[in-house]
Amino acid sequence: MVSRKKQLDKQRTEWRRKHRTLNGKIIIYPEKSPEHINARATKLYNWFWKKILLEIGLQEIPAIISGIKNQIKTEQDTKKIQVYRTMIGMAEDAYSLKRLEDIKDYDMELELGKDPVYDSGEGIIYKDGQIFTTDYNEDEGKILLRDIEGIIVNMLFSEEKK
Repeated sequence: MVSRKKQLDKQRTEWRRKHRTLNGKIIIYPEKSPEHINARATKLYNWFWKKILLEIGLQEIPAIISGIKNQIKTEQDTKKIQVYRTMIGMAEDAYSLKRLEDIKDYDMELELGKDPVYDSGEGIIYKDGQIFTTDYNEDEGKILLRDIEGIIVNMLFSEEKK
């Protein structure tokens, strides 16, 4: 019995190395599109996840959520209300997923990526789950490295000023 538990723990650990989850609701596979745990339940949820939520943009999801909430206000059937609430939860999870897709190569919540990534157009560095911005001081002799709250983390001097 103990060996069966160890075997299952080993399989679970191996699965977690290859797959990531977002708040335990969305499974992110390395080779295929993300899957929501509720999309496995019924054809309706699967269709709603794959054909609606994954294909629309980030800005359109709040409109879907408000439309479903308006539908709940007029609905009398408790089973349909539960289905609508589940769909709202799926839409909120899709919104979180789409926001994470905008974080370039480094994902703070999923902790994917190791090397720092620099976006020269926006002056942003992604490293170790943190986002830093870069800009110059007043006399442009130093490069200021700030964290997401705007606190100066480091100052880099140019070669001529050393």
